[in-house]
Amino acid sequence: MTGTLQRLRQTVMPRLRMLDASRVLEFAFALLLATAGRMGFAPLGPAAVAGAWLAGWSPFPALFGALVGALVAGNYNALATVAVYVGGGLLVSVWRGWLRAAEKLALLGAAYLALLPFFHIGSAEDCLIGVAELVLAGLAAAVVARGGAASRAFIEGRSLRGIEQISLLLFAALCAAALPRLQFTLPGDGPFGTEISFYFGAAFAAFMSLCAVRARGAEGVAAAVLLGAACMLRGADIGRTGALSLAALCAAAFVRAGKWGIAGGFLAAWAAAAAAFALPASALVEAGMGALCFALLPRRYLQRLAACSARRARSEAERTLALTRAQLRGTADVIRAVSEMFSPSGDENAAFTHRQLQSVSGVIDRLAEETPAGRHCRLEVRVGAAGCPKAGNDETGDSIGMRRIGGELLLLLSDGMGTGSCAHRESSAAVAIFGDLLSVGFAPEEAQECVNRLLMIKGEREMYATLDALLIDLADGRARFIKYGAPPAYILRGGRVHTVYAEALPIGILPEAQASVHELALRRGDAVILMTDGLFDALGTELFAALIERVGGANTVDDAASALLAAGQEKSGADDMSVLVARVC
Repeated sequence: MTGTLQRLRQTVMPRLRMLDASRVLEFAFALLLATAGRMGFAPLGPAAVAGAWLAGWSPFPALFGALVGALVAGNYNALATVAVYVGGGLLVSVWRGWLRAAEKLALLGAAYLALLPFFHIGSAEDCLIGVAELVLAGLAAAVVARGGAASRAFIEGRSLRGIEQISLLLFAALCAAALPRLQFTLPGDGPFGTEISFYFGAAFAAFMSLCAVRARGAEGVAAAVLLGAACMLRGADIGRTGALSLAALCAAAFVRAGKWGIAGGFLAAWAAAAAAFALPASALVEAGMGALCFALLPRRYLQRLAACSARRARSEAERTLALTRAQLRGTADVIRAVSEMFSPSGDENAAFTHRQLQSVSGVIDRLAEETPAGRHCRLEVRVGAAGCPKAGNDETGDSIGMRRIGGELLLLLSDGMGTGSCAHRESSAAVAIFGDLLSVGFAPEEAQECVNRLLMIKGEREMYATLDALLIDLADGRARFIKYGAPPAYILRGGRVHTVYAEALPIGILPEAQASVHELALRRGDAVILMTDGLFDALGTELFAALIERVGGANTVDDAASALLAAGQEKSGADDMSVLVARVC
């Protein structure tokens, strides 16, 4: 027996010496909860002690607060329950050491059951009250434990997960229900009556509703409803709950206006709702106190509230993105499985279908990958274009295209077979399809094979077209010249002309078309010229001189393209002519 008492003293005394500000708060909180019960229904005092113990804190500050609160309020059943719970807990802990959370809750239930015949045996209704106390005490203990831990985490600056935010809200509702009501009488006949009631829980509910609005936006209205319902347990009327909910809804519209905008919108809406519900003047004072406390919150706490909203939006976006990526990968797997049905076993058409489906699945897989950080575009490329049809024709057979693909600029120039509208359909189809396929992620050779096959479809006549593509990396100036039957490209640099030769057939002639590909680095000040064979043939031996004179002497790329086209028209009009001039800046 002596050894047991010694161990009890060694357990209790060190905890009594550890009283600090947080312990004082725990004492005050437990005291308030213990005084919140009425009409023989007082589960919150024992719940405060159990919650502190479940959270891993010393239960003794909460124990003393609950005992004092139960004595003040005359809740002798709560007083006895707290004593039995703590005493039983100490004995069991000394007997078998550290207790788990489930065992602590079981002890709380055992304490209620042990005292049930003494305090709740008068009638069937009284027994139901006792059972309800047992259940609510366990639930409230869990709320105190989880909510208290969440509030500490928020104060310390740690991020709160969704379940922690809900726990903190339930904890706040419990506090709103526990805070007392101050009631006093004014001397004489006041304008609002002689009896004034001030609900501290209502002021706290207004404060927490504004915090919920700042953290969750319009969803803070649900928090306001919950907090208002908790105040009703303390004696507040339903009109205050309705006013709180409407004011929170209006405050949500001022989230971007800062804390004073939120508080101002809340008070304005509360005043209107108070007038509509005929609330006393004390209701406006309660709301004003809550709004003022919110507006005076330190900046670091407001930033944490804002971070909750941003974190939630980011989390939702990440979940949506993850779901989309999973769906894309599933689609790619299906297409890849379908491609295996077209096994390349000697049939050229089946082999082509297999390769194209594999390319499509690869593109979808790349779309489902993590998006890399965008590269900084150091260079700017200015593009000018000009073209004219063959003499006597109304429509040119050439087509020009330009588009931005990520950090690259794509320039396209195509010359359809022959002249006129038929040739234009061929060239425009080549430019559009090739550009679209590269834009969605196809490699140039994959896109080329698709365009080549489409142009090889035979109708009344065979179709083919040249294709001149230039891809410029705007980050480092690397350029890829991809040519199918197109004339050479030219680079004007420092008054000298550099030729990019090309030897390849147009697309639409052979099943296996091979491109002429050249890679080189462009510099600031370089001018790149792409042209169709009509202009190339017209300029002939005077090509270099025209490039130096007409392009090098022009003020803008549009002027350069127009001047070069005019030089070709002076020599010949026997074919369609088109030119692209790109200057790197």
